[in-house]
Amino acid sequence: MKRFFKCVSVFGLLFFVACTPAPNTAPSGIGMKPKWIMNPNIDGKRGAVGIAGQTYDQKPSTQRKLAISRALDELSLENGVQVTVSMKKRDNFANGRASLNMKTEGTYRSKTMLNAHIEDVWEDKMSGQLYVWMVLNK
Repeated sequence: MKRFFKCVSVFGLLFFVACTPAPNTAPSGIGMKPKWIMNPNIDGKRGAVGIAGQTYDQKPSTQRKLAISRALDELSLENGVQVTVSMKKRDNFANGRASLNMKTEGTYRSKTMLNAHIEDVWEDKMSGQLYVWMVLNK
């Protein structure tokens, strides 16, 4: 009886292994990261990449704004622009009601002005991260 169960389990294991589809090893363009993510300064363009994951409100517009802001911050750092940002947050809770007040202030100091545009946007479907490639205008 033991031998019978061993034979059935071995045949069952072989059956499942044989029926499993082979992994797709062929390269495809879908899902592959663009070259500019690792090297934003390609093709004679000077740029930077901003990356943003899912945001607190789960809105694509907020995620896009965050990625653009991060790309601009990177371009600013590369070009000697000093950026100062301060945020003040105050939470109030009284009589079972809550409120949130936020105040954001920012200052930029530079001898030159940055003029850039969005060259490309790519979303990683697996992680949900959004990549924005900002390039300086010539």
